[in-house]
Amino acid sequence: MDIKWLKTFTTAAETENFHVTAEKLYIAQPTVTVHIKQLETILGASLFEKRGRNIYITTAGKRFYPYAIRMLESFEEGIGDIEAWRQGYHKKITLAVSPLIAASILPNLIRIFIKKHPTIEIAINVLESPSVGDAVRSGRADIGLSRMMFQEVGVTCVKLYDDPVRLIVPHDGGDMETAPPLDFEKVIYDHILFTHNHPVYWDDLLLKLKQRFSRIRSMKVSQVNVTKRFIEEGLGISFLPHSTVTREILEGRVLEVLPNNMELPIATTYVVTKEITEETELFRKYLQSYYSGS
Repeated sequence: MDIKWLKTFTTAAETENFHVTAEKLYIAQPTVTVHIKQLETILGASLFEKRGRNIYITTAGKRFYPYAIRMLESFEEGIGDIEAWRQGYHKKITLAVSPLIAASILPNLIRIFIKKHPTIEIAINVLESPSVGDAVRSGRADIGLSRMMFQEVGVTCVKLYDDPVRLIVPHDGGDMETAPPLDFEKVIYDHILFTHNHPVYWDDLLLKLKQRFSRIRSMKVSQVNVTKRFIEEGLGISFLPHSTVTREILEGRVLEVLPNNMELPIATTYVVTKEITEETELFRKYLQSYYSGS
């Protein structure tokens, strides 16, 4: 059986159109027909039927489709594994990480790890925080890094570190050493507050702010990268985990404003695991040592 026949069949099953299938696969339409016919001969069943000018997948075709998908996935996984082996990789770790973590702490983490362990391949899936635990539980990821605590059967969730939340505002152009400190209350009143860029603390924080300040103008911006860009452009302010804005503060693109007798939340990062293998244990210990400073 030619793997090309399976690719042609699955594409035709999804489009139910041989002409569109030919365009998607960059082959001639008669070639599509030949591939389908050859596959039908091996299976001993018709995969498509023609009604007028249209084609429709048959019951046999629908039954065979998931097997064809799995064969293609297995083939592509094998190619990827051989390619990784050729590049010198002997083991692989798949990470599921939230966008917040991917945009802040992850690059430096990965850079140091692959330098120490060049034979371990790292694959990264960026998922929304609620999906990280499910990815680990289902086996689609070996380790998860999330800002949310998970309490799912078969999944272990351990706190990695606490990240203080800070009020981040546009740079006012003043000199850091000589300019007077910005007033927390005035900043809140004078700017639009970008909210809900973190999956955990915003509801409680907004309630606390509204109890303290008589008026707050807010706007929901769900992505932290967009939030930071808006702040840099002077469009508003936000409360963000310190690790997500460390570079921007050091480079003078944004400023941090200290609160006046107001306790700000802590954003916790968790490590999510299911099966402990040699590779996952190695990476987990690396994370712990990275944040303990040892």
